[in-house]
Amino acid sequence: MSKSIEGADYCVRLVPLPAGVHGCVSEDCDGFYNVYINVRDSYDRQRKAGAHEIKKHIERGDFSKSDACEAEDI
Repeated sequence: MSKSIEGADYCVRLVPLPAGVHGCVSEDCDGFYNVYINVRDSYDRQRKAGAHEIKKHIERGDFSKSDACEAEDI
């Protein structure tokens, strides 16, 4: 599934991730985002992880932040 958020293109992929990792997102050199969601999680957990990666990291512009703790509010 490919979508766009205010000029930011992204694709959501269901992949096997390590236990406890619900999702992650990466940006390529063209500004395209790949969102990876753990296929082993429940449907509800997958939806929450997808919303977290898209709304919290892509829409908030976390890829321009230099500190991962700042991006995750740690």
